[in-house]
Amino acid sequence: MKQFYSKFLRLSFTVAGFALMSAQYSNGYIVANEGNFGSPTAEISYIDANNNLTNNVYSLANNGEALGDILQWLYFNGDKSYMVLNNSNKIVIANRASFVKSAVINTNLDLPRSTTIANGKIFTTNVGDFGSASQFVSVHDATTLAYITSIPLSQDPEEIITVNGKVYVNKSSYRAGNSIDVINPATNAITKTITLSSGLQSMTVIGNDIFALCTGSTGSTVYKINTTTDTVAASVSNSSVVPPSAYDALKFSSDGNNLYIAGATSVYSLNADLAAFSSTPIFTTTPSTTYGDYYGFAAIDGKIFQGNANSFGPSSTVNVYNLTGTLLNTFTTTIGANNFYKNVFVPGSLSTVETKVNNIVSIYPNPVSEVLYVKNADDANFKIVDLSGRIVKSGVYQNGITVSGLNKGNYIIQISGKNIQTTEKFIIK
Repeated sequence: MKQFYSKFLRLSFTVAGFALMSAQYSNGYIVANEGNFGSPTAEISYIDANNNLTNNVYSLANNGEALGDILQWLYFNGDKSYMVLNNSNKIVIANRASFVKSAVINTNLDLPRSTTIANGKIFTTNVGDFGSASQFVSVHDATTLAYITSIPLSQDPEEIITVNGKVYVNKSSYRAGNSIDVINPATNAITKTITLSSGLQSMTVIGNDIFALCTGSTGSTVYKINTTTDTVAASVSNSSVVPPSAYDALKFSSDGNNLYIAGATSVYSLNADLAAFSSTPIFTTTPSTTYGDYYGFAAIDGKIFQGNANSFGPSSTVNVYNLTGTLLNTFTTTIGANNFYKNVFVPGSLSTVETKVNNIVSIYPNPVSEVLYVKNADDANFKIVDLSGRIVKSGVYQNGITVSGLNKGNYIIQISGKNIQTTEKFIIK
């Protein structure tokens, strides 16, 4: 019997060790470093929950392989990450936790910019030749990766996102357009075009609402778009918040129920109700180099991530601030830090091990349709995160969490308290 338990424990710890290794980049923040144009110097950096930095994540995970030329976008879906390499004309698919490559899409792409998944298909924006009539959305099967079709666009695109079961395309590269196309992922057809003011810069999502920033020399306007009706539900403008120059951009992000805008050395904030748009920044930073301040920008977990590209020298500086501008941490990553993503994901094997080892906190029912309960978590803080890394609900746990208003699908709940620190997966049916 003693020999049996010894073998059982060795097996348990072997499984646990494998799961932990496979989860090494799945409880922190991903930094996308685009690299220098014309060379395969794009890379991934990772900042863990204890503020430890790992550079060259992709190369380390793939025996020194170079990721590619210009990492434009990173998208999470389930246990996979999709890395869009603009000048390499490819999408590299890797395990979300380990970043070990599993596949590459390199057909029917032409300078891809952004990607999303809906209805079992991968939708990717492509600009083709800038300024020509060659722009389109490519569609590939998410399982087989086979090319399905292309959807022509009338203007050069940027981001593409899935919200409320539909696909939305920011049809304005370098602020040259003013509209968002809505695609039905079942038919691969554009069903509506939402027209905004000129200088469409970027989109971000809170719940099922899309927020779009339009900006130029005469000021900035933020629009709230209802994705049930695909109409503008509200807007607010500010004539003094403008891009640093005709060639530079404002950056746009969301965290919780707040929107954040960064440009030059200032960070602005407004609530998602769009009741006001203050000209007073929440904080300012010290000017630095060309392509420096806020080349990369994101608001995550009550923190502001600033990517300073340092004129595309050999390294970037990533500064992390709190919402009053106090510098919390500084990291040195690789070339051209252009975006930040929260990556909180529990691989299936790790989830199984944690369930066997720790039964103190548990969630039920799972799947759930109305109210999610967490055993032994009273007064603990919770965050519910969808598989794209977006926080969709948070608060202090008391007598259940109503989830009936969230979309059906897979989610992660993070629970933290005095003696609790755990992450669990669940399904809303």
